[in-house]
Amino acid sequence: MTAVTLNLRSSCNTQDPTAPDGLRHVPAFSEDVDLDDLTPKARAFAEAIHACPGQQPLDIRLRTGRLKGDSPNFAIRFGDDPVRAAEPEEVSVRNWSPLRADSPMSAVEWLEREIRTVPLDAYPVGPAGGAPVPSMEAGAADRYLTRDTILGYMREAGHPMDVSAWDTLRGTGHLPEPNRHVCGRPQWKPDTIDAYLNRPAELWSISQVAEYLSYSGASATGSARKQLHRWGLTPVGRAPGRGGESLYAADQIIAVQTHRPGKGRRGAARSGGRFTNTDS
Repeated sequence: MTAVTLNLRSSCNTQDPTAPDGLRHVPAFSEDVDLDDLTPKARAFAEAIHACPGQQPLDIRLRTGRLKGDSPNFAIRFGDDPVRAAEPEEVSVRNWSPLRADSPMSAVEWLEREIRTVPLDAYPVGPAGGAPVPSMEAGAADRYLTRDTILGYMREAGHPMDVSAWDTLRGTGHLPEPNRHVCGRPQWKPDTIDAYLNRPAELWSISQVAEYLSYSGASATGSARKQLHRWGLTPVGRAPGRGGESLYAADQIIAVQTHRPGKGRRGAARSGGRFTNTDS
């Protein structure tokens, strides 16, 4: 066991019907965290917090995964300095979510959650102005994505998906299985997501979608669009030509339609619903 004492909890007032004014003050307190219980990136984060003056997680230095020379303002600030341009870019981060003293969330859960809110290539170096922590390099190699960071990753890759579509498709089993679970929450490797984004996928026009969903008549495409909107599915392209229709990934539509209540093309054509997986 490799334990550190962290002061993560902020004091707060919590409801208590037995208190005279209905509120009870819960003071801040420190707690021991076993570093061996943490993933490498969260371990580096905990080490950086432990090294902070006063043990407050207020000013943690992160490397962004870029070089200083990549900044568009580098030349304005530093001129032509190849040595400085080749140095890793670092930022100081203070806006971590507070962990209330009355929160049932464990310190391990908080550390794992907070450090996965940073960009994929970013990792803790140490406290601002302090020395690098022992787990810095291991943390840099710990490149896993949560659901929310996946959505940003997909957007940057040119394949945007909103959270409702992710939850809908995850509930059908269409999306790739997680590579690991941390504190009961799934995480994926970037390669796993890349393989999904680059899968061979047939594209359907909105007219083809309407036909598959058994909509007919003048309002068929409008009804299909409304159904796709309820599922959170958005176009992934557009057919060529001035009047080209929006194009959708056929495998996503088939997956959701097949798993609807009363599944089958006609049996479920008019039923709504969304499949939400609480593990995301």
